[in-house]
This record gives sequence, structure tokens and C-alpha cells, in this order.
Amino acid sequence: MIVDIPGRGLLTEEESTHLLMALLEDDTEDAPWMVMGSLQFTATAKFFESLQDYAERLQLPWFVTGMTPILYLWSGVPRKRQLSPDVFVAIASDRPRTSFDVEAEGEFPAFVLEVVSPSSSDRDHINKRVAYDQLGAREYALFTPFVDRPPELVGYRRSAAGRFEPWPADDQGRLWSEVLELYLLAQGATIRAATRDGDVLPSISEFRQENERLRREIEDLRRQAKG
Repeated sequence: MIVDIPGRGLLTEEESTHLLMALLEDDTEDAPWMVMGSLQFTATAKFFESLQDYAERLQLPWFVTGMTPILYLWSGVPRKRQLSPDVFVAIASDRPRTSFDVEAEGEFPAFVLEVVSPSSSDRDHINKRVAYDQLGAREYALFTPFVDRPPELVGYRRSAAGRFEPWPADDQGRLWSEVLELYLLAQGATIRAATRDGDVLPSISEFRQENERLRREIEDLRRQAKG
């Protein structure tokens, strides 16, 4: 991204990036781009629930959270800034936090997801792509649900050379996450995660429904055996 300043001319890419980072506004509760409709909320909630449950069941060294402020420092800015992704995963201890302080934790979260809404599209696709690159994210996924057409799932990931590059999808439109060792895929208007074998991780509500279904089947078999 190159910025043209009247009276000064074009900034270099490095200067433009530094300016964007210095001027990037915080994610706050009252920011207009933080507004989330039911479409975006449902997509976020199912993905978050399934990923958190998966990490707990497998005892993975992940801190899985959503809408939690990430506090970070940027050169020339006198105070810590904050970004609040819809979901992120850090390779860190799973303990309660009111925020994730990059300085204290030692590194930026490895995986970040933004569920894009009309009010956040430019910020998510342009400003946050630059920010997550500069701050050290390894993978950045963007999921855009729509009411009247198929959703969009795209992303960026860090190459072996350290560059933040477009994240290629496979022939089924899935993104393979090296951080999570899971596929990301669109399922209707929701984003889901799936194992290497293609098994979609259930949300907590889906897990309970399946347990209830199995319980009823067992009860039916017991009644049939008695009869």
C-alpha cells in the first residue's frame, strides 16, 4: 500500500505502512465497525465454540477467545493500542484474561479470524491485513457471510520467507491451517473447522444434541430388549 500526501508526494511502502499503523484506530465497543448482525454473530459463535471445545478435549496448548482486546506497542505511539479480532488462537496458557498483552505474552496470536460485516469490510480487508502482518500473525482468515449468495472465505498466511501472502484454497474451497492443523470451510452461512479426515468440529449445542440423540437411541434399544 502506497500513500500519496499532497505537497509531499508518494511515500515509500515502508513509510506508508508505518503511517497506517500509527493512525490505525483502536477496536472499541462503540466503534461503528464493531457492529455485528445476527448473520455474523452466529458464524462467529459456532466457530469459537467448536474450536474452544476441541482444544479442551485434546488438551492443546491454545488460548482460544473472541472479541478480546489484543494490546500492542507501535514505534512512535506513546500508548498501547488494541485490536479485537472476532476469534483468535494464541499458543499460550489457557487462563482467564481481560486482554491479551503482546508485550507480556511474548508474541502476537498465531491465528486470527475476522467475520466480515458491511461496516467492517474495508478495515478487515485492508487495514487489519496490514496490521496483522506487521504484528506477526502467522495466519489471518476472513469469512464473509451473505443472505442472498454463497459466503466468501479467503485469507493470508506467512510464507517460509516471512512474507504475508494470499492463502490458497484447495479444490473444495477449504483453507488448511498449519497453526490449527485443521481445515477452515464454509458451511452455509457459517465458518467451520474440520479435521484432516474431513470431520466438522461440532459446536457445544450440536455436541449436546448428538449426545441426546444417542441417549434416546440407547433407551429405545433397552425397551426393545425388555419387550
